[in-house]
Amino acid sequence: MKMKQLLTCLRSQGKLMLFTTFLTLFTCATSLAQERKVTGTVKSTEDNSPMAGVNVLIKGATTGTITDINGSFSIVVPGNNTTLAFSFIGFNTQEVPVGEKSTFSVLMAPASQQLGEVVVTALGIERSQKSLQSSVTKVPGMSLTAARENNLGSSIQGRVAGVNVTKSATGPAGSSRVIIRGNKSIGGDNQPLYVIDGIPMDNSQFGQVGVWGGTDQGDGLTSINPEDIESVTVLKGAAAAALYGSRGGFGVINITTKKGTLKKGIGIEFNSNYVFENVYRLDNLQHVYGPGGATANPADPTGDYIYSKPTTQQEAYDWGAGSMWGPKLDGSPVVQFDGVVRPYSYAGDNWSRFYRTGSTWTNSLAITGGNDKQSFRFSFSDQKENFIIPNSDFKKRNASLSTNGKFGNKITFNAKVLYSNEDMNNRSLLGDSPGNAPIAIWTLANTVNVMDLYGDPNKPGAVPIGVTTPDLKSVGEEFQQSNNNWLQNPWWSAYQITNRNVRDRFITSGNIRYDILDWLYVQAQIGMDYYTRNSNSLSPQGTGYDRTGGKSNTSNFVREINQEWMLGVKKGFGKFNVNAFVGGNKMQRQAENIQVSGNVFQVPFFTSVNNTQNQAISYGFSKSGINSLYGSAELSYGGYLFLTGTGRNDWFSVLNPKNNSKFYPSLGGSFVFTDAFKSAMPDWLSFGKVRAAWGQVATANVGAYSVNPTYSLLGAGHLNIPMGTFSFGDNIPNPDLSPAISREFEVGTELRFLSGRAGIEFTYYDQKTTDDILSATISQASGFNSTSVNIGQLTNKGIELLITVTPVVGKITWDVSLNVAQNVNKVVELSPGVTRLFEDEPRTRTVGIYQVVGLPFGEILGYKQKVDPASGKKVFDETGSPVRSDVYEDLGNGIAKFTGGLTNTIILEPFQT
Repeated sequence: MKMKQLLTCLRSQGKLMLFTTFLTLFTCATSLAQERKVTGTVKSTEDNSPMAGVNVLIKGATTGTITDINGSFSIVVPGNNTTLAFSFIGFNTQEVPVGEKSTFSVLMAPASQQLGEVVVTALGIERSQKSLQSSVTKVPGMSLTAARENNLGSSIQGRVAGVNVTKSATGPAGSSRVIIRGNKSIGGDNQPLYVIDGIPMDNSQFGQVGVWGGTDQGDGLTSINPEDIESVTVLKGAAAAALYGSRGGFGVINITTKKGTLKKGIGIEFNSNYVFENVYRLDNLQHVYGPGGATANPADPTGDYIYSKPTTQQEAYDWGAGSMWGPKLDGSPVVQFDGVVRPYSYAGDNWSRFYRTGSTWTNSLAITGGNDKQSFRFSFSDQKENFIIPNSDFKKRNASLSTNGKFGNKITFNAKVLYSNEDMNNRSLLGDSPGNAPIAIWTLANTVNVMDLYGDPNKPGAVPIGVTTPDLKSVGEEFQQSNNNWLQNPWWSAYQITNRNVRDRFITSGNIRYDILDWLYVQAQIGMDYYTRNSNSLSPQGTGYDRTGGKSNTSNFVREINQEWMLGVKKGFGKFNVNAFVGGNKMQRQAENIQVSGNVFQVPFFTSVNNTQNQAISYGFSKSGINSLYGSAELSYGGYLFLTGTGRNDWFSVLNPKNNSKFYPSLGGSFVFTDAFKSAMPDWLSFGKVRAAWGQVATANVGAYSVNPTYSLLGAGHLNIPMGTFSFGDNIPNPDLSPAISREFEVGTELRFLSGRAGIEFTYYDQKTTDDILSATISQASGFNSTSVNIGQLTNKGIELLITVTPVVGKITWDVSLNVAQNVNKVVELSPGVTRLFEDEPRTRTVGIYQVVGLPFGEILGYKQKVDPASGKKVFDETGSPVRSDVYEDLGNGIAKFTGGLTNTIILEPFQT
């Protein structure tokens, strides 16, 4: 190649003077000596993967090339003083001096690493942290698998300022309550909208614990596999969620799942995770006095009664239910509930005998592959959990398949299918004593070993062969320790009173985008969330409080389809840039349920609904939809001043046509003052931004058939003739009902110091809900007691603070994140003339949760010990017992006003190059 160029150079000068020829020869030879070929590879700093399609240009010239599928490049450079510029969309441009090197290894960092973050905002739109006008927090997916939880809501606990997560001790697959910036509605559930890859996900609960007990039936978040999550973005304020309109009033949690990368080859990832758990605290109970009762004193039959040990099996049976009113434990022989004589002594720790070590074993496998045109990712996960209560377990299997790619230079596409199968066996019964194993242990006589209640080894908790019980139960019925039928044998509660839920779920989505011009695009998306849920519960024959037994089976079918289109523009005009789009969405939701139940089993111990004497069947159906149009426009100047406005209009199928149209706007701006005044900024201040935003959203959707009267059939009717009735009870529907409105204003700042090694983010917000949906009393002459009206008001005001520090960077990276938040909530208005509204109460019925005007959401009211108004001293009766107050008094609030979390992340990268 060099010789050919040399001959060409000589021939071109053949007719010139000899001196000119030699001069030209010298010049060509010098040029050839400097010109040479260099090679190299380009990789991403995110995962060290090769980057295809990177532009490699000689700085100051038009000569260049692009990297191939392996990230490799080859280019001829004119000399050692050349600089190569590497550029790729979404990544920071990298300039590398050539010098005397001939081989290069270039690492390119995503632009987000300088801008702070690129986050997924409303409708799946990616925006830089610079332009965000409201507080948006991103949680990396890897942090959700380090300390694994079954429920995604529990995984984000303590990680996001202003987000309060509550999870009750309800066992595997239990639900979590996620509240963002306080409770905003009395009539709504206050839970955020969950969106997976742009597709809203149903997070309904099918049951929860109430005053008469029950089970926490879980929510939809257990369907998500943490291993599939790339990141979670929390949209807190009304401005951030306004593009979701009527569904974004309680905030939005955007979930982005992993996908394959456009590179050649196959990648395999395997993860195995094991977690065990034990009961943390077992409250100490007294071990001085045993079970017994008050009997006449043999020495003084007419005198005061004395407390005595049981002397017969019947007395042991009568006094065995939490009656620790006998004499002191002395080790003397006494007869117990089963007729066996045992020492009158403390029987030992029944909690440890009954509870077991819980464990969760999760294995997952992911395969990725593709080329520079298309990629795929397939994953499978298997999870098995055994709960601390015997015979309670949870199994979950997740599978996902995604593909993304491009056709030519203008069309890009992606499609995903997420599948989950969840099998929950024996959720814990809570709140009341029936079926509640922990209460059964708690109330067990302290002289009884719980293992003596195991009974039939083939049917735990059942009366074994050869034992005669005081209540004369048959073999196979519940083996009880006391005459209180509601305080059960814990083994019977765990093994015989059973329930099971099985859910199969598909979440699918497909998206295609066509770039009409460099600055103009159109895209369309369709997605579906569909699941079936089958559940059954059994109260077996022989149960103490239900000797005849009963069973129920329920099937639920839920489907939501969202169809969406969008036309967008992204173009620059000098220092001005416009990023705008308009679009529309059509949502259709359908739910169906079938339940069959029966009681009084006829063939002994054959637990089928067909074997019951009294049978019933019920059926439910609902269908609703929302049509929407929306738009957003972001105008920026110089890359440091941003102004954003959005608007969405929803049309509801569940509202009357005259008022079924609702509009939700937002407006906000941000100013990056460190970019605007670079020369005036100190070196230690890396990034500085102030922002402000206002938005309006809905806080509660009106359910299907809530505004018009509906009817249902009355069982078997009358004389075999069908009869109908109102299906809405004594609360008559209101045709003018509409969703409540939430308006919120927020301001904040973001500061970063020492090249991003430290940062502070502060936010203040002021939110108000108006036209909340409450029940108002009406004249009973109408035939009804109440109707739902838009009248309630609540406010939330608060601050959020996030502090981040990276003390160590290198082979070992240590990140520390501290977030704190305060929220002040207030119920401003209820129905006319109503200052207190009852919500719920526990089994004791001596305390309750109320909404009280002037106090925070969910105030606790109950009885206190009476206080003498004259002396201020507590009042006791003649026996020394405290005297209860005459009316309910304010006891406080169970919702934390201050929340926070501290997170330490340490990453070891010993093999990074």
